[in-house]
Amino acid sequence: MRSLSNLECVGETLRAALDDLAQLAPDWLVRQISLDWFERYSHRVENYRLPKAESQRMALAQQIGADGLHLLQALEQPEAPAALAEIASVQVLRQVWQQYDDLSSGKAKWRAGPQESSDEGIIRSPYDPEARTGKKRETTWLGYKVHLTETCALETTQDPQAKVVPQLITDVQTTVANVQDVEMTAIIQENLAKQGLLPDEQIVDTGYIDADLRVRSHQNYGIRLLGPVLSDNSWQAKADKGFDVGSFHLDWQGKLATCPQGQTSSRWGQAGERMEVVFARETCAACPVRSDCTKSSTTGRVLHVRPQVAHVALQGRRQEQETSAFQKVYQRRAGIEGTLSQAVRAMGIRRARYDGLHKTLVQHVVTAVAINLVRIDAVLTQTPGGKTRQSNFTRLALHPAWQHQEAA
Repeated sequence: MRSLSNLECVGETLRAALDDLAQLAPDWLVRQISLDWFERYSHRVENYRLPKAESQRMALAQQIGADGLHLLQALEQPEAPAALAEIASVQVLRQVWQQYDDLSSGKAKWRAGPQESSDEGIIRSPYDPEARTGKKRETTWLGYKVHLTETCALETTQDPQAKVVPQLITDVQTTVANVQDVEMTAIIQENLAKQGLLPDEQIVDTGYIDADLRVRSHQNYGIRLLGPVLSDNSWQAKADKGFDVGSFHLDWQGKLATCPQGQTSSRWGQAGERMEVVFARETCAACPVRSDCTKSSTTGRVLHVRPQVAHVALQGRRQEQETSAFQKVYQRRAGIEGTLSQAVRAMGIRRARYDGLHKTLVQHVVTAVAINLVRIDAVLTQTPGGKTRQSNFTRLALHPAWQHQEAA
């Protein structure tokens, strides 16, 4: 599935739908197709069978698109058995044709590349339609995403008699690849609550935290959600002399904002889920540092801020995460990176052995159980934990010659 080309994907999608329809409604299907369909779709659509010339591949793509659209239109006719349009392979066919072909003109026109809709990822195989394309920074992959939660190692003690407690994975969540990490934090917390495994403190990556989650985690479960929040990405925050939201004093009771120059806002109102704070155009027009605050030539500065509790939590965390104390505590999250490395390198967790989200989740849970068993065995047999591997070149920095130069 990982290596299916766009043309293979659409061809196999149509072939899979035809195979199901041939079983459920053979008499109806034979009236919708012509003899040349058997030549195109009787065998698996594989790259080595496809024409090599680009012009011929384009012609085949257009033909497959036309065939698929013809079948979808036939399924919408009154004489078509109603149940056929609802079978899974036909629904996938409809989604794939919307992504890979432009249907706006009533004809199927092959796209230069599949188009992803706003709420679903690109389908790459009709046999595993839940496997979608995901992207994180520069990394793009096809399949699913796994979210692991584990217990943290407490501060080490010098007491040799101290009981060693293994770090164990306590929750596994598997999602389609295009689900954002921040959408999973509340789900993970809810599942931990059901199992009676709620922590006092939950250390997460930036992708799993925002201001609202910090507030809700404490309100709903008494959890201190610890992790660096995203920095203010406004141009004012990025400029050395710009005035970002944190530079303004907000009087929440009086619904009044004061800018760094001492000027007050003219309006404070609700704008969706956020507060909109507006400074008068006349006030900002006369300001000597206007260019550091707003680029608008027709209005004054406008702020959009979260509700008070979330805003205060966000600004407080942005200040806190710059301190050495926060960074020291947050270092404990490095353990989960080691767990992910163990799951990938030792357990092959990134290669799904089965099709479908549910079976992939089972694989991930079994993998987590295996990791826990390995760790429990290590404690029982007093096997020391492995250390982060250093390359030969990295270890060269410890050579006495370098230490001598540093001392000199």
